[in-house]
Order: sequence, then C-alpha cells, then structure tokens
Amino acid sequence: MKMDTYYIFYLTALELNFSRAAKRLFITQPSVSQSIAQLENHLQTQLFQRLSKGVSLTTEGKQLFEQIKPAFETIQLAEKTMSERAQLKQGSIAIGASDSACKHLLLPIVQSFQNKYPDVHLKLQNGSTPELLAKLQHGLIEIALVHLPIDEQRYSVEGTYSIHSAFVVGERYKHLTEKAKTLSQLAQYPIVTFSQQSQSRMYLNELFASHHLTVSPEVEVSAIDVLLACTKIGMGIAFVTKEFVQEPLNQQDIYEIPLTTQLKKRHIGIVTTKHAPLSYASQSFLSTLTNSFNNYK
Repeated sequence: MKMDTYYIFYLTALELNFSRAAKRLFITQPSVSQSIAQLENHLQTQLFQRLSKGVSLTTEGKQLFEQIKPAFETIQLAEKTMSERAQLKQGSIAIGASDSACKHLLLPIVQSFQNKYPDVHLKLQNGSTPELLAKLQHGLIEIALVHLPIDEQRYSVEGTYSIHSAFVVGERYKHLTEKAKTLSQLAQYPIVTFSQQSQSRMYLNELFASHHLTVSPEVEVSAIDVLLACTKIGMGIAFVTKEFVQEPLNQQDIYEIPLTTQLKKRHIGIVTTKHAPLSYASQSFLSTLTNSFNNYK
C-alpha cells in the first residue's frame, strides 16, 4: 500500500466522516471510499463500520490507527519545525570572532538581529584567527570573523571590513605625538602588543622586519582592554586597530603617534566553510552581517 492510502485512512479515522476527510484532502468522497476499500482488501479486515451519520472504527481499525498515528504526528511536527525555522521562529547560530571584532563589529549586529528574531538562539565564541578557522573546520561554529588572508580553497569569504593600524600612547609618552616618527624611532621605546599567536602581532613583526627592525615587546597581552589599560598608565607604545580604539582616542585617554610611513590597510573577513550548508537562521544572520559590512564600505 502507498503511504497516501494510509494517510487517507488516518484523516478519516480522525474525522469519522468520509465527506469531512475528503474536504481536508481536497479529493472527492468516492475517492476516499475507494481508498479505504482498497486498504481493507489489502489488510483483509474491516476498518470502519458505516453509520447513518458517518463511520466508526472497528476494533482492528482502532488498532491500526493507534499504530500509524505516531508516524503522521511526527511528520506533522517535522513540517511545523521546518516552517518555524524558515520563519526564524526558532533555530540557533554559532558565530566566532576575536574579542575586539566581537565587541565592535559583531555585537551591534547581534543586538539588532535578536530584537527582530528573539526566538533564535545565538552562540558566540571568541579566539584567534587560527583557532576560529579550526572551529569552522570541525563544525563548532558556522560563521567566523577572522583576519585575512586565509586559505580560500577551504573557506568562503562572504564580506570584508577594512581596518587601519596605529601606534598609540598615554600621557607619559604624549610628546611622541608632536611630530611624525619613523618605525626606527618607535623601536627605541617599550612596545605593548598582543601575544605571538595573534594576527595583529604577526603583522607588527612583518612591518618592522620590512624596515630591517625587530620587535621585542615589553608587555604582551591577549585582550584589548588590558592592552589599553597598560598604555594609559604609561607602560609603552601600543600597536592597535584604530577602528577598535576610536572611543578612547576621541576622549583623549590615548593619543595616536603620526608616522612617516603609511601603514597598509588590513581586512577582517566574514568566513564560512566551503560547501557546508547553513541553517535558515545562519543564512539570515550572514546576510545581515554582510550587508552591514557592505554599507560600511
């Protein structure tokens, strides 16, 4: 027997009326009667007793109904779940970013997305670019904000955000901001930066190496808040992403040192794993995040 025949029996058992079952199925009453007769012949048993105002289930009909009922209820629940996910009435999104990117780029989008879709659960994880790419590869997150470039044979870059590097100081070294400095001059002062594993630190090493200089930081930290705190109390010159320290710059808690060398722009990318399908919720969030980056451009 085809599944359709059992579904016709299931709805008829619910309605206990061939006409009402036919209406729900968008078929004719004779079609319902014919299908029930075929099923009764196939099972070699009577499933319904015909009454003047409908039908009732026989003992065998009740037994069959109870056994197939969970299957159709499961299908209906699955359809309801898929519909709710498509309408973003449920679902979850796993996203990764560094502390700074999370605070300045991700959280504003998260807030507006949650206001629009309060029933979607967002999971945030932080880490360095290599850590986040590993989490993407192992399916622990679906979307990541990482520093570019990356291996684009394994990952898809859905959008980019341009960032600018800067050297900043607190009051103790404010005199360094009076005139443009060379990298050689900055190398004579204590440097405050992120740890060796960070993309920012790697870029700093490459920058100094390109001018035949080496970096020997006196302070290495893993969080932007700690880096800024060390800078404010005069522990040295901090290498930062300007977009992520704009507020303390505006408030003159820290000061940017002008350089004789123009630093090239860097980029943060919205990255997904190639060929990995995204949930409805993740697709919607990715679109929102990408549009936000594009508007920034």
